[in-house]
Amino acid sequence: MKKILVFIVFLFSTTVLVFSTASQAGAIFLMIYPGSRAVGLGNAYTAISDDALASYYNPAGLGLQEKRDIVLMHVEWLPALSPDMYYEYAGAVVPTKYGVFGGSLIYLTTGETSATESNDETATWNTFDLAVTLSYAYKLKENLSVGASGKFIYSFLAPDWVVQDFDIGSGGQGRSVALDLGVIYNAGKTTTLGASLSNIGPGIQYIAEGSIDDLPCALRLGIKQMILENKLNKLLFTTDITKVFAGIELDSLNDSDFVFEISKLALKKNRLENDTIPPLSMLEAEFLDTWLSFGLEYLYYDLFALRTGYFLDYFGERMGFTFGGGVVVKNSIRIDLGVDQDIYNFDTTNYRISIGFRW
Repeated sequence: MKKILVFIVFLFSTTVLVFSTASQAGAIFLMIYPGSRAVGLGNAYTAISDDALASYYNPAGLGLQEKRDIVLMHVEWLPALSPDMYYEYAGAVVPTKYGVFGGSLIYLTTGETSATESNDETATWNTFDLAVTLSYAYKLKENLSVGASGKFIYSFLAPDWVVQDFDIGSGGQGRSVALDLGVIYNAGKTTTLGASLSNIGPGIQYIAEGSIDDLPCALRLGIKQMILENKLNKLLFTTDITKVFAGIELDSLNDSDFVFEISKLALKKNRLENDTIPPLSMLEAEFLDTWLSFGLEYLYYDLFALRTGYFLDYFGERMGFTFGGGVVVKNSIRIDLGVDQDIYNFDTTNYRISIGFRW
């Protein structure tokens, strides 16, 4: 009988990257944050979205951009989990007189997987996830923009014959489509508000006879505040709150699900210390499964940037500081580095390198 690694493939592709409520969704790779600048800021980018990362974080950010922009990013994704796993992002912005168009490509592979029989290798394949996004934004006012994106999602976990041989049905690949919506508003010279709702779609099914998994529909709310701005120095603070909606059956809820006892929240430290989950109502659990992001960016003479941030995902046990920096060449070429390995509860590296070009 063939020793097939299909369950490991499913594990990497659907649960190892984010946890808790989000882990009940399919296509979890959509929740990996792209962009070195964004990562250095603790992934708080919803109210910034002023480059080709806007297609991911907030499509409305495209509408306030007046120049073409490209962002490319590569990362050897969490090599402690799999040395062959890597993630790529490519995004573009194209302003026109009819509005601003954009798009992005996301690609994640967990590397080569093999099937063996009697210790002899019978087949190998590369697992991967792919998302192609097309975005459009329109500036309603000088300080207000709205945007939307359409997204095609494809996940290749295993060849069909492997799944059939394992007697779990047929398939091994999942396809879906999704919609992203966003709005961004400059509330003043120093304050910007942003909101986006991403991955609104019908779900994804990996096995023909299996269940349909929710997409990781995510609501993001963000604020950007310019603390200091002059010819030599700029200091910016940004924060995001993110909620992933997946696996929530509203029709099955009852009154007890909404009993919110503040005293129970004080027990949250027990989970980190004793690996036990305190008794929580559903509302409390959903509250604690909200991700918080904070970031600071210092820019000197529009040439050199230093960044730090903090990311908190309590239930997913991802929390810690992020760091980054960048240089700008001739006000058009940007080279950025973002590091977020400290948010994980295991030893690994996670360096994101991005290159941007604006003209």
